[in-house]
Amino acid sequence: MAAATGPLRRAHFVQAREGAADSPSNTVYVNTPESSAKPPVPAARREVALDGLRGVAIALVLWHHFVEQSLPPGRASWLGWLRAATGLSWCGVDLFFTLSGFLIGGILIDKRDSPRFARIFYLRRAARILPLYYVTLAVAGLALALHIPGSFHLFPPWVYALFLTNFAIGFSGNWDWLPLSVLWSLAVEEQFYLSAPWVVRMLRPGRLPWVLASIVALAEAARVAFVTASPARHFFPFVLPPFRVDGLALGFLAAWTARCDPSAPLRAFLCKNWPILAGCGVGAMGALALLRPAEGAPILNCLGYLAIAAVFALIVFVVFVPKPPMLARVLEFRPLVNLGRHSYFVYLWHGLIGSSIIRALGGPDFTLNSAAGLAIVAVAIGSTWLAATASWKWFEGPLVEWGHRHHY
Repeated sequence: MAAATGPLRRAHFVQAREGAADSPSNTVYVNTPESSAKPPVPAARREVALDGLRGVAIALVLWHHFVEQSLPPGRASWLGWLRAATGLSWCGVDLFFTLSGFLIGGILIDKRDSPRFARIFYLRRAARILPLYYVTLAVAGLALALHIPGSFHLFPPWVYALFLTNFAIGFSGNWDWLPLSVLWSLAVEEQFYLSAPWVVRMLRPGRLPWVLASIVALAEAARVAFVTASPARHFFPFVLPPFRVDGLALGFLAAWTARCDPSAPLRAFLCKNWPILAGCGVGAMGALALLRPAEGAPILNCLGYLAIAAVFALIVFVVFVPKPPMLARVLEFRPLVNLGRHSYFVYLWHGLIGSSIIRALGGPDFTLNSAAGLAIVAVAIGSTWLAATASWKWFEGPLVEWGHRHHY
């Protein structure tokens, strides 16, 4: 896909039938030259590279929970160094935030004048998110009723049912059971969905980038102020929307930059200079990874989260607009694309299926330091992935298809 450096007559975002909850649909950007006599025609294909990028995000999450945390600590061996070098793998969640902001932002900008704007948006989001989410809660509740071994903290059922896990974790300062604790990021996105359509509808399009930039600045300022005033509660800003909305807002801003006429100078600058910018950003993230900051660490609140979100927003933009061939080939690798397309189920269920397999085959003190341990992790991931494929075919896919029968 060629770089879009000039004004755009129109840009079409075509909704796909598949997609993860955190990224509702992949969209295709169509650039039509000003000299063309014909109006642009929506491209009826899926943006495969974004699926691959989603696959990278869920692969980071799986690595964090199944590999990085199971590697032996210390740097006495290469495994310890591998654990140190991948200490930032939890940022797969931040990549999901940026992707969600980008894809949701594209839909909202494109459909803001539709008379059925809010109704169709929420109907499609509900069809994609709620059925699998509540099935997951039901299965988790059954597992707890069967006395799954382990010591962990649980919140009242209504916390999970109302997408308030992030608030409960933030105020308690503790993670709960892994299959339920991962719901915090989905809660952040749901809270974003509640407000984003109305903000887009009320604002004039020209004001949107300024509002988004202000949101990013306010989130950074809020994190710095909070961690300065309450250093003992530095974990609090990790999970609450006012402190984490910058990732979503930067993804949204990337969507605006990729499609709207006033962004042409910025779009041209990014298309020309993205290798330098991305190289600096990835280098900074590598240095941050070697520091192994825990989620909520002061260095992350003061600078890290914003830097991570900015790098991911640039990567999403690059994948979507200049689309360098080598990067596209990597992201369009079929297994990675397939993993990305099933990432919602994998995210929700890897703690239920994968962790149970690792605990059953490797024991409660499982350490990944042998070929047998690697095989156990492979079985855990493969089983979760296989279940995700079945879920899409017989459960999620038909629901998404039903949602897309309703048009804006």
